[in-house]
Amino acid sequence: GIDAMTCELVGISLACHEGEAWFVYAPEEQEACRQWLRRFQRLFENTQTLKIGQNMKYDLLVLMRYGLHVSGPMFDTMVAHYLLQPELRHNMDYMAEIYLHYQTIHYDTLVGKQAIPIRQVEPERLRDYACEDADITLRLYTLLRDELHQQQLHHAQC
Repeated sequence: GIDAMTCELVGISLACHEGEAWFVYAPEEQEACRQWLRRFQRLFENTQTLKIGQNMKYDLLVLMRYGLHVSGPMFDTMVAHYLLQPELRHNMDYMAEIYLHYQTIHYDTLVGKQAIPIRQVEPERLRDYACEDADITLRLYTLLRDELHQQQLHHAQC
């Protein structure tokens, strides 16, 4: 969903190295999902681990609703791109095309014209979409971080 305050968590995708990502399905029932998320608590609450995301405000709100608080350094590729190119669009699909010359799987293509619920998307297609999202965000981080340093904007909190 597009509303972080009402959507349901479907899973988590993670990437630690470019070209390598994982997607883990979350349980559908909210209380079971809260219990499941505890497995990730040490990772997300680790104050030494950098967390990188695209539009992290959304992710942070969703995780907070499920009782998981994220701590430590964070880097939001959308905010970083805004600092560098405020007049351009800042969605991941656009940035992947501009910076990586890569055509991503678009959300509308994933859910189709009927906009089926994301849980009804075939598992392999959802996995590919979610893993690509994590991998592309990590790749964008590397480029945007370097560009922020070049433009002397690296002290900005993003």
